[in-house]
Amino acid sequence: MKPLSSNPPPSRTGADKSVLDAFTADIKPTRVSLLYKAGLAVVAFAMVLLPAIYLALIALATWLVYFHLVHNTWLLTGRGSGLWRFIIYAGPAVVGGVLVFFMVKPFFAKRVKESEPFTLKPEDETVLFPFIEQICRLVRAPKPCRVDVDMQVNASASLRRGLLSNDLVLTIGLPLVAGLNAREFGGVLAHEFGHFAQGAGMRLTYIVRNINMWFARVVYERDEWDIKLEHAARGSDLRLGIILHAARGCVWLTRRILWALMHAGNAISCFMLRQMEFDADSYEAKVAGSDAFESTSLQLRTLNVAAQIAYEDVRQSWASKRLPENIPLLVQHKGQTLPPDIQSKLRESADTQKTGWFDTHPSDRARVHAARELNEPGVFRVERPASELFANFHELSSRLTRHHYEKQLELETADANFMSADEILRESTESAQIDAAVRKFYGDIVAIHVPLFTGAASLAGNRDLGTIKVSWQKACDTAAYYRSAAEEWSKFSGEHQQKLLDCATAHHLLEAGFQITAKDFGLPDTSAGEQQTILKQRFSEIDGALAEASTELQHFVGATRERVFAGIESLRLPEVQTGLSDAAGLQAEAEMLLKVYGSVGATLTALHELNRKLRPFVMLARYRNNHAEPERVDAEINTLVRGLRELIAQIHLKLEGMRYPFPHARGEISVIEYAGYGKQDDAEWETVYHEASAHLERLFALHYRVLGRLLVIADLAEQRWPAVAAQNAAA
Repeated sequence: MKPLSSNPPPSRTGADKSVLDAFTADIKPTRVSLLYKAGLAVVAFAMVLLPAIYLALIALATWLVYFHLVHNTWLLTGRGSGLWRFIIYAGPAVVGGVLVFFMVKPFFAKRVKESEPFTLKPEDETVLFPFIEQICRLVRAPKPCRVDVDMQVNASASLRRGLLSNDLVLTIGLPLVAGLNAREFGGVLAHEFGHFAQGAGMRLTYIVRNINMWFARVVYERDEWDIKLEHAARGSDLRLGIILHAARGCVWLTRRILWALMHAGNAISCFMLRQMEFDADSYEAKVAGSDAFESTSLQLRTLNVAAQIAYEDVRQSWASKRLPENIPLLVQHKGQTLPPDIQSKLRESADTQKTGWFDTHPSDRARVHAARELNEPGVFRVERPASELFANFHELSSRLTRHHYEKQLELETADANFMSADEILRESTESAQIDAAVRKFYGDIVAIHVPLFTGAASLAGNRDLGTIKVSWQKACDTAAYYRSAAEEWSKFSGEHQQKLLDCATAHHLLEAGFQITAKDFGLPDTSAGEQQTILKQRFSEIDGALAEASTELQHFVGATRERVFAGIESLRLPEVQTGLSDAAGLQAEAEMLLKVYGSVGATLTALHELNRKLRPFVMLARYRNNHAEPERVDAEINTLVRGLRELIAQIHLKLEGMRYPFPHARGEISVIEYAGYGKQDDAEWETVYHEASAHLERLFALHYRVLGRLLVIADLAEQRWPAVAAQNAAA
């Protein structure tokens, strides 16, 4: 397939070519010892030997089948049942034939279809391409024959035509570019090309990674043939079933042997791969400087976390049929607004991380230490945004984002689905404010265990600010008093919700006649009837524990509710409104969100119950074909389907007439419309699954967003109070 080009040519708004003159000197190549080269050769030999061992196992299995068929024909003669003599003779041949087939099968398995690349053209990027060539010249690596961009927080260089070629393809993640300056970005490119500065190292990496990937595929990959063998073994009579189960056992044993070979290959190769990373790091330090290497290391951690948060935003936005038009911009903003506690944890993690035996990369701590030891000043120290190396980074990012949605995520989109850059930043800022407000008011307490309130909000209407502040202070003191205990009860409640989920899953699997792995559910290995009796007792115990946790959490939640109501109530006072940006809008938003929250909060209990029915439903549907009596599984699934539909109907009753309070691609819609799947699948089970999943995902997310906005508004009002007090004192 022809790569997608970056045409039409974007307007030239990036950096001029003066950045190319900022390289102050050449760098010396990193020298490697004779022992290091010998180690590379040993690793290469060992990695090639491992597939040879695999081929030898195939040849041995084939020969044993042949030997048995030729030399053991005596099994067909003599007295006794001819059928059993034939089974004894043919059985090993069938087992061996199946084994050989499954061992050879991975060589002919279809390759995973690669996604369509987004390729840049040199004539469109008149600064970026010379910049890349300058890095290649410094590192003494071949120039890339193609430059692609994608949505990874990463850059990579790979061989396009295999082991014997020098054709490099450079892939640049635009979220990476958005988060780095030119100096850091130049260092990252130097690192990637550093892998290819030595031809032997470049080819060894290619061999090692491809062999490791192939072994992982052979060991873990399952396809329709594995399923057919399992079904045939389970569905056959005793005589044929014994043979097929023996074949399955041999296949399993072979994969265990290959698993050992795979880990041996990892153990052999990982040490050398880590050394090669240190070599590539040295080029990064020489080009950008040791200090830039350290800052880049931390920034990569930050951007990876930011990307996870950004994609969660994308997922949540798509529930409203809205998508950010520029993912790199969103990732950049998420990185810039990460809470201080998360940034601190990232730094702490980088400082304490250790390298494992099977790690292909050294720990960040070890790499930063090695870069510091080099004490390189760097030959390129321009700290302008790396995005300025591109002709029009914003336009390129927007076009790549749409390509990503269409080709990688396979979403059907239209222009109406996309949020502008201003909308992206506004909603990203709102999201960060919500997260901060939830942490401020709730700490480590999970808000979905007990709703802030249900039904209509009971705000007092005629209190002055002094009276409100007295009530607020009492609520703050009470919340602070119960906060530590509430955090423990919240953790306790989460653990017991999970136990309840496990019990419900085990119960329905047993009802359907499945044999369960008792230890997976914390049950004794007894009869199904005794296990059901134990589960019934556990249901009662867990329900009691959750009721106790809910009662204890109410002390904190009730005080928090009074605090929030006090803040929102104060928005009605003119002295609080003065100095607040769009105070009337905030007041109107709060009143609308209070109504929505009263309805959404009332659905939390039903949502938890919905989750407890959905998981066993999924498990039963997944393993239905493995059951000797599928109709028994169907009966249990239908029971769950009825329960899921009833719970969804209960949820709709509580949400009836409630308008969705945030922007949606379809305009003004109800909360019920927002929460629903919106499609009718051919199979009823599939529709119910999607409907229940949509309600869980969207209503829990809506609960968090509405609650968060109420907390933000209450906090804004609280922050206004000291200024009001100062004005009153001055008066």
